[in-house]
Amino acid sequence: MDTKGKPPAEAGAASLACPSCHTMVKLPAEACPSCGTNLRTGERPEKETSVWQRRGFKPLVLGIAVIVPFTAWAVTSGFFSDLNWMERIRVGLLACADPPRRMWEDPEAAAQEQESAKQGYQSWKERKRSRPQGQNPTGPESEEERKMNREQRAARDDRRNYFANTLISERASPRISDSDNWYAPFVGEWEAALVTGFGTDSQKIVQGEWNFSWINAGEAMQDILAVPYLWDSAKAKNPLRASTLRTYNEERGVWEGVHVQAGRIFPFNATRNPDGNIYESYLDGQSQVTWIYYNIADDGFQVTVNQTEDGGRTYRLSAELWAKRRGITAVP
Repeated sequence: MDTKGKPPAEAGAASLACPSCHTMVKLPAEACPSCGTNLRTGERPEKETSVWQRRGFKPLVLGIAVIVPFTAWAVTSGFFSDLNWMERIRVGLLACADPPRRMWEDPEAAAQEQESAKQGYQSWKERKRSRPQGQNPTGPESEEERKMNREQRAARDDRRNYFANTLISERASPRISDSDNWYAPFVGEWEAALVTGFGTDSQKIVQGEWNFSWINAGEAMQDILAVPYLWDSAKAKNPLRASTLRTYNEERGVWEGVHVQAGRIFPFNATRNPDGNIYESYLDGQSQVTWIYYNIADDGFQVTVNQTEDGGRTYRLSAELWAKRRGITAVP
């Protein structure tokens, strides 16, 4: 007997001990039924292993290490809170590759589409900033707001929502006819680009937002212009924060309004020419400032801000604004 308690193999025996597991195998079998060892050569067959057995859990760990940080960044930066994030993904994909079928059918249109997508994607990368976690999207939080607990924040948000719901209206007042409703195309959220410093070394373009809404049961329209974006106000040196309130004077048949900027109020009367361009003029000291709204469409419009100090004999272009409705096209 050997140390395993099994008898050794004997020549001419009707069975043979497996050299690997010492299992007695009846002849004329050529392989051990327990471990598969070849009784003639002593070779053991290679075991079939699964992907997890060959590679271990390393791919799973690496996948978790990539997905979890990305998901945390996306949630804290407000990526999923933006209604246009699917559009941004589409634009990013278009910027990376051209659909072959589209290129074959209309190469010129495909090239223009790809260039527009690339510009839109680069524009989004330049203007988008990650919003710090817990920051109020309408601007920097005060010290008191940072110290609020969850219940206090919920109560604050309820007050804000209640005020916003009572202020904002979905449509214009019935007393404003369609022909007199000049500002109806502006309702909504817009991406804006402000161009200043024309013809000088300081000329620049700054991205921001411009939002219009009916308020007070549709009796008035108010807009909020923020360049750069509201959540970037703490980083900007000279942010533009302006708001204009407009209401239709039925007796006079004109739109009247006030433009509020940098703690000052500028009243004005609006006019419109046969081409549909809207003019809003007000006095700023010795200067007359005129905002001209033109190229007004469902997906965008343009504004020039002109100033004159000589009663309208000469004008100076001080700023230009481009607006494109969110979710349609990128700002030039």
